[in-house]
Amino acid sequence: MTSKSKGDDMHYGQLAMLTSTPNGDMKHNIDYIIGDLMVAWRRRRLKLSHYNEVSIRYKRASGTETEMSKILNGKCEAKLYVFEFLDCWVICKVSDIATCLRGKHFKIKLNRDRITSAAYININDLPHLLLQKEESQ
Repeated sequence: MTSKSKGDDMHYGQLAMLTSTPNGDMKHNIDYIIGDLMVAWRRRRLKLSHYNEVSIRYKRASGTETEMSKILNGKCEAKLYVFEFLDCWVICKVSDIATCLRGKHFKIKLNRDRITSAAYININDLPHLLLQKEESQ
C-alpha cells in the first residue's frame, strides 16, 4: 500500500505518520500509515464518557460497502482502529472489533440522516487502550 506523500528528508529510525491513498481508505479502511502499521481512524464530535460506545458504519444509502462489511469480509487491511473522541482516544485491534461483530456484541442504530446506520459496540465489550485527553484551560 502506498501513501500520498513521503518526506525526502526522512532518516533511519524516524517514524512518520502518513495519510493513505483515497483507494486505501475506501477499499481497505486505511486512513493512516505509521511505519509499516496501517491504521483506521474515526473522529467523533462527542465525548465517549456520555455514550460509552464506539461505532462502525453499518449501512449507507448508496449501498456502498461499509467499514463493517470490510472488517467482516477481510478487506480491511488496517490492524488498529483509533476512535478519537473529544475527551479521549480509544485504540483497539481490528481483529477484536471483528470478534465483537461476529459475536453480535453490538446494536444497530439509525443515524440522524434517517438513511444510514451504524453498529454500536459498548466499550466494555471490546478490549482497548484508553488515552484521556487533557482538559483545555
